[in-house]
Amino acid sequence: MKARDIILLACYFLFTSMFLYAAVSKLMTYQVFVVQMQRQPFSDAYGRFLTWAIPAAEILFSFMMVTTAFRKLGLYLSTSLMICFTGYIILVQFRYYGKIPCSCGGAISKLSWTQHLLFNLFFVAIGFLGIYLERRAESLQFITTERTSS
Repeated sequence: MKARDIILLACYFLFTSMFLYAAVSKLMTYQVFVVQMQRQPFSDAYGRFLTWAIPAAEILFSFMMVTTAFRKLGLYLSTSLMICFTGYIILVQFRYYGKIPCSCGGAISKLSWTQHLLFNLFFVAIGFLGIYLERRAESLQFITTERTSS
């Protein structure tokens, strides 16, 4: 197994572990999660939707990343979701919404907003690294295929 493949598997493993942990934590303390989501600066209807959509997306993306056929799509979606979460944290850091409680669940909710931002940026970087390695693997495979078919 090449170093690229090992690093790529590590990216998938880290994302999958983090999202499953976050989703299970939210669902295990669902009533707390609902209250925290009600304190977010969203309309009630949007907040109610997000209380199911966020854990469902985290679980779905995790399962996608452990399934060969959907792995790459899961990585793209996971990275996109982390970018959205990170953008939200940046807005919170700039006091765009005022004081907002974290609704992440588990140990992640114990982080300060700055620590949370660094945590999320770490996962965004992992996502970009994984996407880069996936694309590089595809181009190398394409080049190899072109050489053998010529």
